[in-house]
Amino acid sequence: MTRLRLPLGMTFLLAIAASAPALGQPPALRATVEGAVQRPGVHEFPAGSRLADAALAAMPDPQAYPLGAALLRREAVIAQTRAKAGLLYDLQALQSQARTGAEVAVAADRLRQWLGTLPVTGRVRNRLEPRALEADPRENRPLADGDRFLYPLRPDSIRVVGLVAQACELEHVPLRDAKAYLHDCPPAPLSDRDWLYVIQPDGHVERLGIAAWNRSAPHPLAPGAVLYVPLSERALGEIDAGFNAALADFIATQPLPVAGAAR
Repeated sequence: MTRLRLPLGMTFLLAIAASAPALGQPPALRATVEGAVQRPGVHEFPAGSRLADAALAAMPDPQAYPLGAALLRREAVIAQTRAKAGLLYDLQALQSQARTGAEVAVAADRLRQWLGTLPVTGRVRNRLEPRALEADPRENRPLADGDRFLYPLRPDSIRVVGLVAQACELEHVPLRDAKAYLHDCPPAPLSDRDWLYVIQPDGHVERLGIAAWNRSAPHPLAPGAVLYVPLSERALGEIDAGFNAALADFIATQPLPVAGAAR
């Protein structure tokens, strides 16, 4: 039988086509897992996979702290970069206003310098305990290429930041009211004495009333929570009235430290 001989170039193209994915087949999704897990590193998943697939593949350690686990997504970076730039602009404007007193300028500069040290992470709020995630279709969203999963160990402290004499890391006391931590980390001049922001380790943000006229019910914190002491409305002047809430939301994008994780 006579064999059909193909030109060398045609043979090469056919070999490439045979080894390539089927036409229209979506590429695999790559996700990175870091922290207290049994299978850290980069994992590949077929298109259509969901967050639970990556969480289950990671196999978090029993010592991992699911409440503080964080999902970092590329698609969130642009919006968070803009949010940070807007906050820095507001503080710069507050600092440079002609009628701003020296005390306000100093407070604004302190906040601006501190905010400048906070990275844009792309963190989005999402439950990441594998089995609970698998059972909740609202939380078990589609996996996105480039997703990062961070599983920290359970901390034993909380942090107080913002308009305080000095940022504090304090021992977490079960059932202690959020406001009580301010006794150990006094607010600075120009801090808001009516409101306090609580950022729980899962990224949930809540504003608490701490004055006699608006006192919220006792509000305990989870280990790893952050208290943001806001700038007073009087000091904000004509700056965006939503500044403090926006800053609290940006603080919520900062994940708990994870050993070996790149920022």
